[in-house]
Amino acid sequence: MEFSKVNHSRHKVTEFDGSRLPIAEVKAILAEAILAPSAHNIQPWHFAIVASDEKRAALSTAMHGKNAAQHEAAGATLVVYSDTDLTARVHDLVKIGADFLPEASKEMLLTRLPGMFDKFSPEELSDYLALNIGLVAQNIVLVATDKGLKTNMILGFDKVKAKEVLAIEERFRPELIITMGYSDTEGTASYRLPVNDITDVI
Repeated sequence: MEFSKVNHSRHKVTEFDGSRLPIAEVKAILAEAILAPSAHNIQPWHFAIVASDEKRAALSTAMHGKNAAQHEAAGATLVVYSDTDLTARVHDLVKIGADFLPEASKEMLLTRLPGMFDKFSPEELSDYLALNIGLVAQNIVLVATDKGLKTNMILGFDKVKAKEVLAIEERFRPELIITMGYSDTEGTASYRLPVNDITDVI
């Protein structure tokens, strides 16, 4: 599907047919989505595919309003986390990419970035992570749309409770939830402000 068609056909859908998506299919979506750009190529994201009945039920208790029903009917529910320990992420990059990264890149990662991250205030860290998570989240829904799936991004959930019931490593912070699956509902296009009203040519 050409990008323009994918972009125009992606709409919020909150009603799914209940059929489960294979984990391999969700991982294939992620494999494409993580090609998203990230600042310093730090890739500060982590994902949890909530697949077991036990964890799906537990996550429902952290959802606000109608979001629980949406999650329960979704073919897959994906929790997108940010990695709050950026220095550990640097070491992960060097270790996992040891056979791929040039020595100069490894040296830069290990000597320059940790010192920079250590100087971040809590607000700067939060902003940095939010920017990067937004980039990969958008890619996820576009890739899923390209594969014929419907999606929705959920911010209405208790992040503290979600972290508790999913029991992912402490350094990872839940940022948003993406539901995806098959649906007869197409969704409707939301109003967008005209480009001329939001753009200055200076």
